[in-house]
Amino acid sequence: MEPALTTESLTQELAATHRVILLGGLAVISHGLERMTYDADVWLDPMLESTQWSEAVGQVLASHPGLKIIEIGTWSQIGIHQLPEVIERDGVIRVMGAVHPLDLFRRPNEFEIEEFNEVWDRGMPLEDGTRLPDAIDLLVTKQRTGRQKDQTDILFLELKIEGQYLEELPNAEEARAEEMLGRFLTPNVARAALAHPSFAIRKLGYAYLQELASEGDPYAAEYLREEPAPYETPRHAAADDSARATAS
Repeated sequence: MEPALTTESLTQELAATHRVILLGGLAVISHGLERMTYDADVWLDPMLESTQWSEAVGQVLASHPGLKIIEIGTWSQIGIHQLPEVIERDGVIRVMGAVHPLDLFRRPNEFEIEEFNEVWDRGMPLEDGTRLPDAIDLLVTKQRTGRQKDQTDILFLELKIEGQYLEELPNAEEARAEEMLGRFLTPNVARAALAHPSFAIRKLGYAYLQELASEGDPYAAEYLREEPAPYETPRHAAADDSARATAS
């Protein structure tokens, strides 16, 4: 008796010939959250045309006659000839017939097809040939789904990212600090920028605090009451200069 077909083996088959990014619950688990998941989600290289993408899927399915393609919008089975039209419209299909379902994305939530290369480059290579997206990119795919389990994942990812930012941001190179603030922002992150040696980064962090406060964030408003506006010359340095001038 042949062993049962798993989503892991299917994913490895795809990753052997195409770039594959891990998404969904398995990706969150790989980032450190202990939770259960009953399916797998991967972003298969969207390539240039939906027909090319569909051919890549069809090659794998041809090796496993027991697999079937499900149109998620209607939960009905479709043929491989219908796949280019469905994936162009929906951006995702479900493959059934393995031990667990496998959702194949050509266009994940909140990402455009053209952004695949950037997400791939930021990702971490895994032993099975796939890549784990960085926590921020994974967080983006979890937003606006309206599902309770995604809210738990979002909170975990936000706390993880914020912790990394609070450690790295105050001493990051200016270009890196600016990039970080452009990708992820909380009141704590904006406040951490106020400790950066660059006036430009301190000014940017303060501007972000003002923006968050104007949007009604109470923590940002509280930080603004506690933190003076940044000066181009640090206040202690200005005080030292004034003391030297007085002494002379």
